[in-house]
Amino acid sequence: MIVLVPSFTGSPLPWIVRGIPDHDIRSALVGAPAPSRACVPRSWLTAAGPIGRPGERAAGFSLLLRRQSSAASGVSLQPRALMVHTPSVVSTPTDDSAARRTVARAMRLGLYIWPTFTALDVFMCFVAYPNAPFGLFLGYRLVVSLTFYGVYRAASQHATVPAARLFWLQNMCYGLAALTIAIMAVNLGGIRSPYMHGISIVALVRATLVPSHWRRSLKTYVGIALAFPLVMSVGAFVSPVARSDWLSAESLIVFASNYVFVVASSFIGLVTGHIVWSAHERLYRARRLGRYRLEAPIGKGGMGEVWLAWDQRLNRDVALKILRVGTAPGPEMVRRFELEAQSAGQLRGPHVVKIFDFGASDDGLYYIAMEYLAGMNLATVVERFGPLPPARAVHLIMQACAALEEAHAAKIIHRDIKPHNLYLTRGEAEPDFIKLLDFGIARLRVEGPGNEHLTRTGTMVGTPAYLAPEVWQGAVADERSDIYALGVTLHYLVTGLTPFEGKSLVQLQAAHLMAAPLQLRLAGHGAECERLETLLLRCLARLPEERVQSARQLREALEAVYDPAAWTQADAERFWSIAGPVGTRMPATSAIRGPHSELLDAGTRLTPDRSAV
Repeated sequence: MIVLVPSFTGSPLPWIVRGIPDHDIRSALVGAPAPSRACVPRSWLTAAGPIGRPGERAAGFSLLLRRQSSAASGVSLQPRALMVHTPSVVSTPTDDSAARRTVARAMRLGLYIWPTFTALDVFMCFVAYPNAPFGLFLGYRLVVSLTFYGVYRAASQHATVPAARLFWLQNMCYGLAALTIAIMAVNLGGIRSPYMHGISIVALVRATLVPSHWRRSLKTYVGIALAFPLVMSVGAFVSPVARSDWLSAESLIVFASNYVFVVASSFIGLVTGHIVWSAHERLYRARRLGRYRLEAPIGKGGMGEVWLAWDQRLNRDVALKILRVGTAPGPEMVRRFELEAQSAGQLRGPHVVKIFDFGASDDGLYYIAMEYLAGMNLATVVERFGPLPPARAVHLIMQACAALEEAHAAKIIHRDIKPHNLYLTRGEAEPDFIKLLDFGIARLRVEGPGNEHLTRTGTMVGTPAYLAPEVWQGAVADERSDIYALGVTLHYLVTGLTPFEGKSLVQLQAAHLMAAPLQLRLAGHGAECERLETLLLRCLARLPEERVQSARQLREALEAVYDPAAWTQADAERFWSIAGPVGTRMPATSAIRGPHSELLDAGTRLTPDRSAV
């Protein structure tokens, strides 16, 4: 089985891969398209409980903040201490709580609406159809009511039941109600029964109380619509009277005339529920979260969204990550969020994205505010401008090494180093400035209680093209695994290709474990390029002990390969003058010609030698 956990921005997506089988592995290396706006950091600080609510204790962790004055930004919030609590039951995020409230509300109203129709049963059994079994109908009403009550209790009082299961149980309740009405109709006129329209009421009530995306609702509405003809078809095999109805042209005409309304009600419920759900989404997008005003979406993923937001208190742009309404991550994902908070909270270096604030809105919608970075990730740079001159690639990777030095010193293994997580921005003192992003799947080198299962042997976390061989084999990633991924990234920057390729996960795994990396054609390009290739091969060594052993050693080796003056600030300024204002859409490489076109061709461009594979 392969479990995919999508990220917010960039491509390819970081995945959690469990137990890769030798068969039926689909080609999976397809990433999300690069966003049209500038990318932002992907470190996401979140919590297992409703942080910031008065009178409640956050499960999992809380990050204490203290005010620090800054000449540049006035008063800002900075982490002071990280306190870890061990909850008795792992809480689910706000999305989970919202889903529980929706299910509980729907089931509670069902407990009022469903028994009300007992009055209609009385009329039908004692007036319209005197031979109908009223006592059996009361039993049907009681069974469905008890089912509603059980799901209501699970949603309102049992936090251990996953929200996804509650959603399934809720749909089951509506299907059971439709099925029960169809069974009751067998004794109330068969296929001519007016109770058929009760199924239409079920469909419309479901659309009103549980608006959702049409894809999530389609199976439920199909089941509701098919309940009546299926029950009547089964009844035809049991009851001669029911069988005769199917053989009567008059009965079939009455059935078809009434059943049209059931189908129409189910279709209207499906469409109306989707429209209401879409309206809720638009309202959610237009809202404000605390002191932050949402301006425009920047990135989107399976678990949440990233927005450009305006901090109304400090008058500055921030990147705001918001946990998406309607998702329900499980306890393991909650713990990963906790580990990310611990990781991001420990790092203060200039090459790691800064976290400003985190919290929850009044209705419990989680968000995290971080510095807004205008620029682009290195994958976008290569995509739009082609492979980088080796001198520039080395200059950027050295900054990434500095970020990893700090992380590794804090016993944090990033586990998802790739060009998409290295963000190029235009700093005040350094035009080409790298920020390391996304500690969402990082692991602490020294695990705390309850974290061991997140990095257990046999589980691989990361982006397949950048996974070290030992991680493919199920070993726990360490600092040298990050070095391997950084070597793959450097190879990509100078060639535009990763050193190992495969059309499926199985092929990619085999390439990392057995194939030689795509060699670089360096003949005639000088000793610097030859030394760079030698260093790259050390980073890509299959055995961890044969690689460069630390980020500091790699940085020092890169300094020895290239003179720091080989890529100057003037070169970087020329690049940004070609690229245009920071944060705008970059023109394609083919369009960048003119007075500064020589910048794109400056230095040595390395090309992979496919004949060596």
